Amino acid sequence: MECCLPNPPCLYFCRLDGRLIKGKGVITNPDTGWEYEVLETLAVGGMSTSYLVYSYYHKKLAVLKEISTELAQKAKAREMFQREARVLSSLKHSGVPQYYDFFYTSERYSLLMELIHGQNLEQIPTYTKSDVIDWMIDLCDILHYLQNLDPPVIHRDIKPANLILRYNPRQVVLIDFGAVKEATTPPGTRIATPGFGAPEQSTGNPCIQSDFYALGATLIYFLSKQLPSHFYDFNEKRFLGLEGIGIPQHLVKVINNLTEFNPENRPQNAIAVKELLQQVKTDFM
Repeated sequence: MECCLPNPPCLYFCRLDGRLIKGKGVITNPDTGWEYEVLETLAVGGMSTSYLVYSYYHKKLAVLKEISTELAQKAKAREMFQREARVLSSLKHSGVPQYYDFFYTSERYSLLMELIHGQNLEQIPTYTKSDVIDWMIDLCDILHYLQNLDPPVIHRDIKPANLILRYNPRQVVLIDFGAVKEATTPPGTRIATPGFGAPEQSTGNPCIQSDFYALGATLIYFLSKQLPSHFYDFNEKRFLGLEGIGIPQHLVKVINNLTEFNPENRPQNAIAVKELLQQVKTDFM
């Protein structure tokens, strides 16, 4: 049936009756028959591609993440993608995308999850120090949830690009669990985003305090608007020169604590990190 009302090309759905009027093809779960209409490509990375899709089963927009056909042939890539889906399916927290579906064929492995309506923190142009602290306090609540699961969950890839400020309710959401690891599994894969990943991740030995290190590095990024690696001294094994670019001394002290080279010297749980940040916020008021 032809649409009865002219719609601008930027719309996916008819303004009058809400029908889908724009799509690029359907991806189908072969086990359930659930269909997902691809609307556009959201992101293309070295490991995966993410699409904006419309789920006919769930009757809502969602994000469909796929690993490439080439990567799907590699056992380690399949293992990590299946782990991401398994862990995400077990999480129930407003600061984490909701899991919807996972399936695979001979050509692709696909994970369907909630579309977070919000703004990526990396793309927010203006903000205050108080905003940054509030964002990190929200992140502490997410980490507290993850680290009190059985077994505890380590995200391993906290950075500004993986944080979205949800429009309603106004809260931070942690996305991209592609590097996720359960704390009880043996050491192994070395995964660390340069400048943000904790030193122990480079040796395949992450722990829950590794996510605190990344939180501290993320603080540096937001407060300096520069990559944390610009301030890292490999001889001293710590970040230097933060006060010189205008970061308040009490915040530098918190960052130094979070990014201690040895995990044992960092705060040992997310509540302790949250209390440090709340105290800093009190000092600002």
